Amino acid sequence: MSNEKLDLMKEVLNQVMDLLSEERNACDKALMAYEPQAIQDADPELRRMREIEAIKLRHEAHVLMRLESIVKRMAPR
Repeated sequence: MSNEKLDLMKEVLNQVMDLLSEERNACDKALMAYEPQAIQDADPELRRMREIEAIKLRHEAHVLMRLESIVKRMAPR
């Protein structure tokens, strides 16, 4: 592959990595609102809904970490 193509691939992969990292950071920040101490609502139904939302955010952060790993493996050497 030519150097031009490799440079373009590296640039695109870096942009994708930046995007994934930003998204994961946003999930991590949102999760702070759902820390165990923060989920102490008096209403059990509200507490359950917040716990479900926290689970979804954790799952999304995990998926983004996996995607970051995949993109890193795709990087040209």
